[in-house]
Amino acid sequence: MNVRLTAISALLACTILSSAALGDEPVKKRVKAGDGLSIAYDVRGKGDTALVFLHGWGGDREYWKNQADAFATDYTVVTVDQAGHGASGKDRETWTVEALAGDVESVVKDLKLKRVVLIGHSMGGSVALLAAKKLPGTVVAVVGVDTLQDAEFKRPEDVVKSLTAGLEKDFKGTVGGMAAGLLPEKCDAKLKDWIGEKAASRDPAVQIALIKDLFALDQKKAFKEAGVPVRCVNSAGGFPFFTPTAVETNKKYADFDAVTIADVGHYPMLEKPKEFNEKLGDVLKGLAKK
Repeated sequence: MNVRLTAISALLACTILSSAALGDEPVKKRVKAGDGLSIAYDVRGKGDTALVFLHGWGGDREYWKNQADAFATDYTVVTVDQAGHGASGKDRETWTVEALAGDVESVVKDLKLKRVVLIGHSMGGSVALLAAKKLPGTVVAVVGVDTLQDAEFKRPEDVVKSLTAGLEKDFKGTVGGMAAGLLPEKCDAKLKDWIGEKAASRDPAVQIALIKDLFALDQKKAFKEAGVPVRCVNSAGGFPFFTPTAVETNKKYADFDAVTIADVGHYPMLEKPKEFNEKLGDVLKGLAKK
């Protein structure tokens, strides 16, 4: 009787996991990073190629709510709460982009993924480049989302100092101003509030340390050492803080190309999800032919 019940339980568990794998409900998982910090992530879909989605500074895996199920019919989809964000751990002594890349490595190895495309928004794009270096032969491409626009771009030191000083003095107020500045005026007000409130709820010490480290990152080196094709789905611009995508410049450091979306700010996957998904789908199809 016990054997039969065990078999039935196992069958039910497999059925539940199979249903989740098809994108109905995500399988929620956790893995310990190299320093023991808990990293939360969701898994959907099935496919030989896994798409690992990495949110940007101040975000979480919910940033990909319009993509996770949409791509789960053709791919294994993994959405990660990066350390210091969402449901992942926040007790880390030193906060660096390199450490976040190590967390991605832990997730990929935990799932025993064999073929991975890392998709990173904003800061997540830099994390993806560093993670690709750690996972040679497993990561086959990096796709940036409104990020990695210019490997040679260096933010003026006075701008960096002003921003970090503002964050240290009034974190919530400065973050709110940043969110407003990174979206067009005509952007949906509820979306603007949602993004701003999410970022403002993060631990200021964690976020300030990460943004300082991100601004100091050697992007040219990161592009070169990733060792994989790099593609971007970026904003076509026209709003404050916009950096044009310098395709020819980036080609000096990697196999690079980009497509853009008009009339969006820094969050194209949230602002125009249908168009974004179409463009991302085309990019992925192009990468599959390489």
